[in-house]
Amino acid sequence: MSQPPVLVFGDDGSPGADVAWLWVCGHPWTGWRAEVITAVTPPIGPPPGSAAAVPHPWEPPEPRPCFDETAFVEVAHLRAEADPRALLGGRTDADLLVVGARGEGLLKELHLGSTAEYLLHHPPAPLLVVTRATPTTVVVVAADGSPHARAAVDALRAMPWLDTVSRIEVVTVGDDHEDWEAPDVHAVLDEAASVLAGAGPEIATRQLQADGSVASTLLEYSRHVDADLLALGTRGLGAVRRLLMGSTATAVTARAECPVLLARAGA
Repeated sequence: MSQPPVLVFGDDGSPGADVAWLWVCGHPWTGWRAEVITAVTPPIGPPPGSAAAVPHPWEPPEPRPCFDETAFVEVAHLRAEADPRALLGGRTDADLLVVGARGEGLLKELHLGSTAEYLLHHPPAPLLVVTRATPTTVVVVAADGSPHARAAVDALRAMPWLDTVSRIEVVTVGDDHEDWEAPDVHAVLDEAASVLAGAGPEIATRQLQADGSVASTLLEYSRHVDADLLALGTRGLGAVRRLLMGSTATAVTARAECPVLLARAGA
């Protein structure tokens, strides 16, 4: 019997984690299993691979509640004495890793060496950074033809709640009007749209002219269409290199008003 898809939730007990869990519970996860993982870093941590560093079931003082409509087959609470970067960053078996975006915990700051920075640059699985707990009705997907952008499209397509979304906007970001008519630009948009076709939502493709940085353009457009989710690859050096050059993941995640879904090829 095949194993159910796994959602791994990084729980640091912060207000940001509370919001992220509300977002999770606001979507149907029929057939999925949830693992709520708490990492506790002791003053002198156990050596890697020790029993304490391995996640084990526990009963938290306030378990994360879940609505029946969420339809998880199971919600397991796990705890480990370990660096959260190693604990969450090692979950290559996860189908989705969810963390909160603000608060006193996991993603308090986006700086080098933090858990957030580590996960953004080394996601072991598709990573969802939640900023607000609202239903997902409009999604913006950044496409550039790179393997990472394709991974983001595939990750979005795998979400069990995608049929509850009303509209998906697949966009590219160009730096001049010549980009808009390039055949490879249309091919990139068509490829992403074809993967998402048949999932239920209306799908539109857009070619955006960069107004400042790529990150600023994506964020402004997401606000313009009142997006509930922004999906993109962790890097963008793809077939259409001039469209989404360099990594915009950190800038987008730090400034986005809506949740951000990030994916890396091979994760």
